[in-house]
Amino acid sequence: MSRRREIAALLLAGLLLAHGPAFGADALNVYVGQGQMPFADDKPDNRGLFGDLMAELCRRLQRECHYHSVPWKRVQLEVADDPRGIVLNLGRTAEREPGFVWLLEVLPTSYVLASPRRRFDSLGEALAAGPLVVMGGTPRAQEALALRQAGQTVVEVTDPQQAARMLHGGRVLAWYEIDLRVHYLWRSLGYAADSMQTGEPVASTLSYIAGSPVLADAPALGQEMRQAFAAMRGDGSWRRILARHLGDELAARLAIP
Repeated sequence: MSRRREIAALLLAGLLLAHGPAFGADALNVYVGQGQMPFADDKPDNRGLFGDLMAELCRRLQRECHYHSVPWKRVQLEVADDPRGIVLNLGRTAEREPGFVWLLEVLPTSYVLASPRRRFDSLGEALAAGPLVVMGGTPRAQEALALRQAGQTVVEVTDPQQAARMLHGGRVLAWYEIDLRVHYLWRSLGYAADSMQTGEPVASTLSYIAGSPVLADAPALGQEMRQAFAAMRGDGSWRRILARHLGDELAARLAIP
């Protein structure tokens, strides 16, 4: 073999070693629950902050990612047996802990009670006052249903935007939801910010990009994601994603590690 060919072969081998794991890795299946804004949605032109984050992580990690739109109540079932399954996004709760691999901690979130009429600081107080709306199939819905007493009403919806419209239209008195979602939907629907009140957080959790319990190479993938996310915080790209969906003021607060 000529000297020139030897050099070319060495260069090619080095290139394959540098990029082989990323290019050779199987595609990830990213499951997105429908209507989960501002966190995630199935619309290519507006995938939400977790959708935008995942797209950037896939680019930086040089991983092919296939997106699958699934009704929220089915997301956890769909991802459970998929060795390449990723779910956007999940609050990390005790009930969910053993059912997923927790790949990347992204945001702190709080569950609040929103109402245009008065401030509620507890679920019991809100249920006693009037109809409460909540997203069906979530821990919030389970909590509200468990506390409901005779004569009290819990309305379950499949789209959080429907809940916001019901609250604004006076069909329910309170809405039990994640604080960032309340802020996002009230703003995106054009409702006046001062027409809605939220009480003290009923509960708080951390919102994650999670993986199937049978996810292949989960420790390595999680480490790669954490490194890429740290780089995004450092170069400002994560803050820009937050600002796109939540506005500059809230983005500035949430972008701080």
